[in-house]
Amino acid sequence: MCEVLAPAGDESSFYAALNSGADAIYLGLKDFSARKSAANFTLENLGEYTRYAHVLGAKVYVALNTLVKDKELSSFFHTACAAWSAGADALILQDIFLGKALKEMYPQMVLHLSTQAGVCNIYGARLAKRMGFSRVILARETPFDDIKKIASEIETEVFVQGALCTCFSGQCYFSSFVGGNSGNRGFCKQPCRKRYRIDRKGFEKYSYKLSLSDLCLGDKVLKLQDAGVQSFKIEGRMRSAAYVGTAVKYYKDLFSRIPAHTLSDDLSELKQAYNRGDYTRGYVFGQDGNLLSSDVQGHKGERIGTVSRSKNVKFTFIRSEYIPRDGDGFKIIRGEKEEVGGDEWRSIYPKKAGGFYLMGGSEFREGDGVYLTSSVALQEKVAHRKRLVPLRLSARISVNARPCVRVCGEFGVREFTADFCAEAAQKQAFTENDFIECFQKTGEYPFRVTVEDLNLDGKCFIVKSALNNFRRKIYESIYELLAGQVKGVKEKELKIPPMDRKNACFGTAVIDTDFSSVADKVKIDYAIFRPKNYKNQSDYDEFFNVSKYYAWHKYLYLPAYCLGSDLNEIENHLDGFEGVYAEGTFALEWCKEKRIKVFAGTGFNLFNEMSVAMMEAEGVENWVLSKELSESESRELREKSFSFVGGCIKVMELGHCLFRKDCKQCDRRARYNLTDEQGRNFPLYRYENSVCRFEVYNNALLVSAFKGRANLYDFTILSERGKELFVLGKEEQIEPRTSGAYRRGVL
Repeated sequence: MCEVLAPAGDESSFYAALNSGADAIYLGLKDFSARKSAANFTLENLGEYTRYAHVLGAKVYVALNTLVKDKELSSFFHTACAAWSAGADALILQDIFLGKALKEMYPQMVLHLSTQAGVCNIYGARLAKRMGFSRVILARETPFDDIKKIASEIETEVFVQGALCTCFSGQCYFSSFVGGNSGNRGFCKQPCRKRYRIDRKGFEKYSYKLSLSDLCLGDKVLKLQDAGVQSFKIEGRMRSAAYVGTAVKYYKDLFSRIPAHTLSDDLSELKQAYNRGDYTRGYVFGQDGNLLSSDVQGHKGERIGTVSRSKNVKFTFIRSEYIPRDGDGFKIIRGEKEEVGGDEWRSIYPKKAGGFYLMGGSEFREGDGVYLTSSVALQEKVAHRKRLVPLRLSARISVNARPCVRVCGEFGVREFTADFCAEAAQKQAFTENDFIECFQKTGEYPFRVTVEDLNLDGKCFIVKSALNNFRRKIYESIYELLAGQVKGVKEKELKIPPMDRKNACFGTAVIDTDFSSVADKVKIDYAIFRPKNYKNQSDYDEFFNVSKYYAWHKYLYLPAYCLGSDLNEIENHLDGFEGVYAEGTFALEWCKEKRIKVFAGTGFNLFNEMSVAMMEAEGVENWVLSKELSESESRELREKSFSFVGGCIKVMELGHCLFRKDCKQCDRRARYNLTDEQGRNFPLYRYENSVCRFEVYNNALLVSAFKGRANLYDFTILSERGKELFVLGKEEQIEPRTSGAYRRGVL
């Protein structure tokens, strides 16, 4: 199996994907979709689209991949049931625990675990499989060696084309804490695409420091195919039909081993359709030098010429072999880095051999690059594609007998007999051309008809309207056969498992890299140790030297982004810890194997009572609710859970080096400042696991008035003065501070 999986944010993209050869399409509904800004689809029209795709032999996956609040649970389960009944071939979920609940209620459902669940190691894949998922959509940050291991255990889907999120999948809260719009809920406002500067030599100027280039794995997909990957995913539910169709054709041609010159044309068209940053190979084969797109933001297009200065003050001449059409869009980029303008070409512009003119002049310089960003010809090319189901027809028609038509296709053979008889011709007889002309009218049905054999016995006459009705009934029957049976399921009553809270969470938990400054100032029940370097035994020794004087529970901090190599290193240092405080759900499986406890962190994104109950059933004793829930939304759950109430708010966990992995020149500081154009400083923290990793923290510290019986503080990057204010209860002196999502929640 080698599935090219295409995005569809609207109807035009849906048909562009199908007609360009997509094996499967993923789309979202109005609710519970991580791409809320796309046009999306509805439960009312979903069946129409799934049936059409099935006729063409393609599958449809419905994304219900957002976090779900308690008040939305009934609606979520109803939507999942309705989407499945409408013909969805699989449902894509972020919440692994809701997936488990769905699978228990409806065993026939096929579930795919979203990239938002952050599966990047074998343990996350094993957990997904045990929870009832048949496929994992891997985090974009997953390297080849881990992909190969995961593909040996479960069906695997990998992103090969499109936008890359800056933050590790499912762990981005930047949009939430900057503006209350949660990426985990489908409302991301993409603050990562803004301009920043970093207080390190060579990085002080404002540019797109967090923005990543578009992914394009190209022929590297063949290596992934050999490694056992089954589905190759194109990102882009917010992009045009031209982009979707062009991307699908490129990857279908790659897998078909099409000649190199055709692939070159495909890639050229793909750049014209959408290209941020001249493409990167991403993370799969190691961070490349083009991963970051710091200079030109948005669609760059394909270079087709250069600016040639002229005396015309209104127009600028473009030296190029490209022949523009009305409506083609262009950007002018200086030195590959600075976007200086653009224009949409019109046929009323002046004409000259060797190129064409664009409006504008004074801002352009001789030699500036000219890039095609919108091609009318490409849009038309994609729109005119038509994918058809081949049907082979033969027929027997004789006087005083009912016509019989035999239809052959991939479905086998079907025979149809008319409800009328052919008559003897009195004047002009029915001919083979009459039959062909009639049956090649397929109307709305996506069929390509070939008449192989027509046996006309005698001179016959057939009423044209009767034959047309017969044809329509045949094609309708074939369409229904290919569309498949409606797999309606009876919706069940939603029942949330009761929770045993005899051992309810309580006490104070603190995350820190150094406990020596707070140990005597606050009663700590759970000390969660974050090594600055997971490979340095001395870091652990210092923690245990402090811990021997206190009776706290000792837990080791486990990041959400943990590859197999990271876990191998961490395993060497588990002695002396009761368990791990984990930000990723994979820890449930890993800790079960290591026979240690799990303290489920904020990265589990526990949003509702069902997920909490399902996790408790896994034997977890302590957990923290999502930091995106408001006080009112989490009030009942907070009686049973830890709440994150103070300290440093991690808003991003990065899978790459912001300094382009130039290790020889690195000053290896533990902390930098990422400053936006409004002057807000977001701490950038560096720690070491198997390699250097970076995290971005909110510019304001969390100070919550809503403390409960179980409270979590994160002091990871807090100064000694900051810690002192917290432990002495002087939070009113902390500036800048925020109450986070506790007062108003997130959308």
